[in-house]
Amino acid sequence: MVGAGGNIGSHLVPHLARMPNVSRVTLIDRDVYEAKNLSSQDISPSDVGKRKVGVQARRLRRINHELKVETIFDAVERVALGRLRGDVILACLDSRIARQHVSQFAWRLGVPLIDAGVEPTGLLARVNVYVPGLESPCLECAWDDRDYEALEQTYPCAGFVSSIAATNAPSSLGALAASLQAIECQRILGGQFERAAIGRQVLVDASHHKHYVTGFRRNATCRFTGHDIWRIEKLNSTPRELAVAEAFRQARWQSNSTPEIRVEGKPFAKRLTCPACGFKRSLLRLECSLSEKERACEQCGSRMIAAGIDLAEGLTLADVAEGSSLHSSLRRLGFRPAEVFSVRAGDTETHYELAEV
Repeated sequence: MVGAGGNIGSHLVPHLARMPNVSRVTLIDRDVYEAKNLSSQDISPSDVGKRKVGVQARRLRRINHELKVETIFDAVERVALGRLRGDVILACLDSRIARQHVSQFAWRLGVPLIDAGVEPTGLLARVNVYVPGLESPCLECAWDDRDYEALEQTYPCAGFVSSIAATNAPSSLGALAASLQAIECQRILGGQFERAAIGRQVLVDASHHKHYVTGFRRNATCRFTGHDIWRIEKLNSTPRELAVAEAFRQARWQSNSTPEIRVEGKPFAKRLTCPACGFKRSLLRLECSLSEKERACEQCGSRMIAAGIDLAEGLTLADVAEGSSLHSSLRRLGFRPAEVFSVRAGDTETHYELAEV
């Protein structure tokens, strides 16, 4: 469950705890509760100031003490792909870019995705169900240029109406969306795929007491290229145990091709620059693994950034040899347990998942 404590997520949690065929729940959220959340989310005043994943994890265990609950206090974009494995992914998110990442993660893992949202001005609640497949429609199949232009904007509890900066959605509307999402989740987990809204959107217009069902088709021009489910080989080595050179050797390539290591959606930073004083520092790390302390400028203390030519989608043998990183562990490059990396050489690409322990 990604977005554990929002207008939808806080209402969804008790439904999950009561589902008979749910034994494990992973909660992912990077925020803490604020006083303003009390009016729209299913929380109490004592929860203010606490991590959303922690509050909802305790709630899950109170309702069903047999549940195995894991919490990840981080942005989903930074989470290792292997940690999102499950029977279904539930998205209760407030930004397009986070929803895009989750959709792509679900596709690579081959895990069904149930995405929910609300639009308060029209009292609309909706749920979309996706089951990954080469010819199946994904989230981005329905996007146009305007959706991509709005990627960096955040729309709390919505994400499908780009003209609204903040929803101020009533608690009841979030609860309605959560209920729709829970019903679809129960169908997927129960194997009732013929009854689930796969490849469709179910929209409830509470203002006019109407509901609509819209079907989606695979878009041949979808920007999420491939739509393929990855075949991922699980390794016995953790990031601390696997050297960069060994990672390259996981795949075989022809002598005339140049192998490259990638982590999809997570570029490598080769240099950080301070926009305040211009100070520069060379490094070689997954950008998402850099802490705020590591980003702090040594000269003035401002936050340093990597952009343009300082970012690389992948690393070649020459890149790591130049930085004397060839025999370093993947951990030194910012890889995390359960991270999935790809080795690309020519037209061949293989995928590997690092061990957690």
